[in-house]
Amino acid sequence: MKQRLVLNFSSETVREPITYNLIKQYDVVINILNADVSHGKEGKLLIEMSGPERNVDDALSYLERKKVVVSPVIKTIRFNQDFCIHCGACVSVCYSEAITINRESRRIEFIPENCIACELCIKACPLQLYELNFGNN
Repeated sequence: MKQRLVLNFSSETVREPITYNLIKQYDVVINILNADVSHGKEGKLLIEMSGPERNVDDALSYLERKKVVVSPVIKTIRFNQDFCIHCGACVSVCYSEAITINRESRRIEFIPENCIACELCIKACPLQLYELNFGNN
């Protein structure tokens, strides 16, 4: 079983070794795709968690007990790259680094695996080349 999740940590839980405990105690694989965590402040992790279904369920129960807010990533962003003028407006708002500018070609590159579907690119793109996609379509 594999799930993409956003974990929201309070200022209290950010001090605890929660990802370590998930791996060690629940035998799940954690792939951190993006992190914004500061000691003493709230934090966010975008992760892929995988393992046997029972282990993943137990890990999610642990997160609930620790008061970590877990949000599944069920929506994605589609990018119509054919019409892009590579202005960079979307890059400037993408804090997950799913949208970058290739330094050599100076062209926009979209990395869906990094996308957390925050929708900021939809608002930023002057040509409206990004759209929201729900589910696995």
